[in-house]
Amino acid sequence: MDHATVELKEFITDLVIPHQRCNVNIIPDHITMLEGTKIKKQHSRKRRAHKSAILSRKEYAKLGLNTLPTMQMKYEEALPLHHLWKGYVREHLDLRVGGEVPQVHDPRYEGFSKKLVKMDLHGAKLKVIQSKCKTLEDLSGICVMDTKNVLKLLGKDNRIRTIPKSECVFGLKVGNMEFTIFGQHLNIRPAERSVKKIKNYVKPFM
Repeated sequence: MDHATVELKEFITDLVIPHQRCNVNIIPDHITMLEGTKIKKQHSRKRRAHKSAILSRKEYAKLGLNTLPTMQMKYEEALPLHHLWKGYVREHLDLRVGGEVPQVHDPRYEGFSKKLVKMDLHGAKLKVIQSKCKTLEDLSGICVMDTKNVLKLLGKDNRIRTIPKSECVFGLKVGNMEFTIFGQHLNIRPAERSVKKIKNYVKPFM
């Protein structure tokens, strides 16, 4: 009889009233011991299977899930996204019909400019108004992808062009209001940019 069986026999015997304990007869062959280690292994296998179902950034990129077809998207197909974005940006920037953008001397200007930098640009119509690379100037389109370092704009000619953020100054129009955004302020992933603390002043490259 092994140690575990002896402990079990002592435990069961202690449950019986004292004057009946001498009549307790435990047959070891009738005892089935349940081991907890198998259950733990099953749980660990499930966790590993669940973990393997999530793609890493490297696997995501290898499958091409972070790229767009350069010639298969149509400008008209992106217009509904742009209409959704217009509703979003008015709510995000708290823009009202007939309202005015805070000027530099306005106390609200700093908070407004930070909101402008943090907003999601997917669906926005952007235009490169100034760039270190002159061939990029005047390129425009609807933003269909915003990554850490580049914006991908879908032009009216149905071509997707990759624009480096840090090299450019972008123009953005919402209704009758026009904004200028320095691309170097956007050099961070959109999800991280929305929660990042923005510096009060960043020196432009121009």
